[in-house]
Amino acid sequence: MATAQLQWPMALPVRLQHFPRGDPPIPVPYEPTFLNATHASLLVVQDHKSTRSSRLTVTVLNGSDGKRVPLVLKSTDTIGKLQKRFLLKHPDLTGSLNLAYNGKPVQGHQSLGELGVKNGATFITFQRCRGG
Repeated sequence: MATAQLQWPMALPVRLQHFPRGDPPIPVPYEPTFLNATHASLLVVQDHKSTRSSRLTVTVLNGSDGKRVPLVLKSTDTIGKLQKRFLLKHPDLTGSLNLAYNGKPVQGHQSLGELGVKNGATFITFQRCRGG
């Protein structure tokens, strides 16, 4: 079985893709190796970035009073550890600390690296309403 080694970025040949509704043709790039192929398979390639944990400065914004609390954590630290560090500085929120990142609630078991948290990111606290 022959394997094609693709080198990106490179200029690929283009062929026009026609659509049945009469829309104008769209140029679609293709790899010439696959022009007459009937099957192809993809190979997963792992990113060889360093596995060392990097230090991040994140901010937790208290949604109730608008106070910002900066914290220094590692990318391997979990949201649970972030919550514990925040509660040391703000013990009044014990029991009701829910955090959101990029507009989505986060779980205590997720790591900062897993969530794609960058240096300078902001987490926001929010309250959950009880009831049905």
